[in-house]
Amino acid sequence: MGMSAAQSTAFKAGSGNIEVSILHLLCIGALLAFLFLWTAWAFVDVWSGWSNKKVRDAALVRFAIRAVLLLVICIWMFAS
Repeated sequence: MGMSAAQSTAFKAGSGNIEVSILHLLCIGALLAFLFLWTAWAFVDVWSGWSNKKVRDAALVRFAIRAVLLLVICIWMFAS
């Protein structure tokens, strides 16, 4: 449901003349950037544990599946 003309004008006045679509894209971009950075950091951490034989193969595979599912679901829900 879109905003009415009065709501859009009030939002632009309150936000310093920023369009709603620009703010929406900025928030989605920040969310996706955070998720990709977190996934990369966690993957490096799990990989180093796996290479030092402190993390089992099954845990590495579970992490990879969960990380990919998290990214795909978030992209599907928020960036579509």
